[in-house]
Amino acid sequence: MIKKYFFLPVLILALTSCAGRFQQHKKAEPEKVKVSFKARDYFLKGVMLQMEERYSDALVQFHKAELFDTSSASIYNALGENYLKLNELEPALHHLKRARRIDPQNTETWRLLGEVYFRMNDDAHAMEAYEKVFSLDPYDEQARNFLFFLYEKNKLPTKKTALYKKLLHLYGRDKTVLRKIADIYTRQRDFKNALFYLGQLARTDSTDAEIYSFRAQLYDAIGKSDSAIISLKHALRLQPENKDFRSRLALLYRKNRRYKDIIALYRPLLHKDSADFVARMSLAESYYFSDAYDSVKALLVPLVRDSISTWGVYDMLGRIALDEKDYADAVRYFRKVTELEPQNRFGWLFLGLTYSNRDDAAGAESIFRKGVEHLPKDGSLWSWLGVVLHQQEKYNEAVSPLENALKYDPTNLNALSTLPVVYQNLGNMSKSDSVAEIGISRLPDNALLLNNYAYSLSERGLQLERALHMAQKALSKAPENTSYLDTMGWIYYKMGNYDQAAHYVSRAIELGTDSPVVFEHMGDIYLRMNKPDQARIHYQKALELDPDNQQLKEKLARAH
Repeated sequence: MIKKYFFLPVLILALTSCAGRFQQHKKAEPEKVKVSFKARDYFLKGVMLQMEERYSDALVQFHKAELFDTSSASIYNALGENYLKLNELEPALHHLKRARRIDPQNTETWRLLGEVYFRMNDDAHAMEAYEKVFSLDPYDEQARNFLFFLYEKNKLPTKKTALYKKLLHLYGRDKTVLRKIADIYTRQRDFKNALFYLGQLARTDSTDAEIYSFRAQLYDAIGKSDSAIISLKHALRLQPENKDFRSRLALLYRKNRRYKDIIALYRPLLHKDSADFVARMSLAESYYFSDAYDSVKALLVPLVRDSISTWGVYDMLGRIALDEKDYADAVRYFRKVTELEPQNRFGWLFLGLTYSNRDDAAGAESIFRKGVEHLPKDGSLWSWLGVVLHQQEKYNEAVSPLENALKYDPTNLNALSTLPVVYQNLGNMSKSDSVAEIGISRLPDNALLLNNYAYSLSERGLQLERALHMAQKALSKAPENTSYLDTMGWIYYKMGNYDQAAHYVSRAIELGTDSPVVFEHMGDIYLRMNKPDQARIHYQKALELDPDNQQLKEKLARAH
């Protein structure tokens, strides 16, 4: 606790003024002059003892002074302060309240009251007392500091901000105060006011790069990327070597797909220092997203030759090889990713997908099985394992991986769309429908899940009105999806509305479908419409796409 001592001349003046009141009435009340001087003498003895830190002895003298003068706030302040120094809070509070009644505008009384309440953990009254001190003496630093602490402790940012604003009024546009106000508004997520005071701060000092960096953060938080970019560019101009500013600016460019700007940002750095790895990788990624694959290779292949151990290099080259259907290089690069970083899910995912893309489902299965050994709670890896097992018609084996996928990732689309089909192939329509219902409850707007379940219901002639509603919802999200158009047509076919059925299925054919099922459906619709010639044409087309389909052969024969 900060020690406070009365200044002797001030105290003498306070008590002399008290005696002066008695002197004005000397003739009428001669004894009062004698009493006031005794109060002053005892008071001064108490002050001297207090200065020697003999607080108990000082209290004796102050109480004697009180016997001769009960109208002096200074005496009660002294009593309160000395009880406070002895940690006797209740007596201190009692005497300070008396001082307050005598002189409600006494700054020292309110200051002491604030300290007593503070030590009693009565924050509300402590704040009230210090606020009074600050109103009486706006330059009182101790009261201000206590108020800042109490406002922070009691989570009163509005009051804290108002106090800082008073400081601005008292001391002018101060950088520290402006920054504090901006910080408070930022914590309150009041970005508009925070930006206003940062603007004031920038006008105070336009050479402070951190101000512009802070503004960029706030602009980014409210979705004003262009303004954030302008602020960060300004900060970088002030501090051209600041790697944090450059990195954040690159992230903003990346978020807004401004890859040319990233290239312009990092190309001079790489030209200046060819060993700058951050610049090289940033450029490579930007070229990758700009489909400039040759430029990516020119930057990264030399690193591979040097056997660099950064997995991101191999990952990017692997993705390019996969896009270019260079499966041998894709396998080589992604396998390197899994060797360098066995816990990297993307390495296993892309390595497995590479095998799948080259029609090696068994190879993909082997990769995904290894992947889930390293990452046993990765829903995506489990789902792809289930998918490739389904592709190999290993339906019983596919169930467990797909269920694991949903266990670790309840909205995994791969699993939600594949597991119903697996159960259907196993002849368990009850479980198939159950998973389909779960899927549309978890992803109610997913067109694939809506379409698949609608088609499954229509195939069995169940809940056709509901199936129609789901198919319409799916089609509204992808109006030119030929599978969704076919589903709509097939539901109308099941409902006996052949004109509508023909409208949707023929639209799917117009859009260039290569599905034999769609042509078969068109043939079925034309047969129902008593147009056997048209039916035969479409059955024949379906058979060309699926020449081993015995059912199609039988339909074509019946249509003659």
